[in-house]
Amino acid sequence: MHFHLPKPLHGWRDFAGEVGIIVVGVLIALGAEQVVASIHDRRLADETRASIKQELQTGLASLSFRRDAEPCIGRRLGEVRQLIDGWGRTGSFKTPRWIGAAPRLGVSVPRYEAASAAGRLALLSSDEQFRFGTVVAGLRTFQDTQVGEASEWAKLRELGAGPEALSATDRSVIRAALQEASMLDYNMRTATIQYLALAADYGLHPDFQAFHARARLTWKTGRFEPTVCSAIDTPPAVANANAVVGLAE
Repeated sequence: MHFHLPKPLHGWRDFAGEVGIIVVGVLIALGAEQVVASIHDRRLADETRASIKQELQTGLASLSFRRDAEPCIGRRLGEVRQLIDGWGRTGSFKTPRWIGAAPRLGVSVPRYEAASAAGRLALLSSDEQFRFGTVVAGLRTFQDTQVGEASEWAKLRELGAGPEALSATDRSVIRAALQEASMLDYNMRTATIQYLALAADYGLHPDFQAFHARARLTWKTGRFEPTVCSAIDTPPAVANANAVVGLAE
């Protein structure tokens, strides 16, 4: 038994030509689709890059302001140490009117986190992903350290109760808080210097304009004025004058 393939109406040569045209058309369509997808991905990558860069540079402004506040923080920690040392020697100390706290400057990276969750970071080069990730890690460490500092400075402010209201046990607790606050401040001083320098190497610099746009949520004048810079004998009402929400002593 013999099987015969049906012949194309106009011959095999014409048939092959028609198939070739169809194949070429499909390839052109697929290529065009890839070009469109590539253009879309590039646009999305540019938007993601710009959004994350702005967010990180706003966060870097917080690191810069923290670095500027370091002289005040170091001076206050030194004054507290003198009070505690004198308390241990004499059993008393001059009650401070104002201890304050290390400034707490909000840092968050919701745009970076959203881009990561949506898979958009994969549109960036591996080098960009590494650089952004490194700066994000620094900002998160900065934020976590601020949380730890807030707890220790709250203990230091117990000195405002005066020697008559505090016991030897309280003195031990406050001394331990001073040591922890000093260590956390050391970490902050080194971290701000290192991460600001590293970010600059990556082409990222503090964006003070974005920072000041929301500064009035914390300071009435819109200017960064850490209360820890107020003298230790400053009345609380004066030290808190520029704060939207005053720090309780």
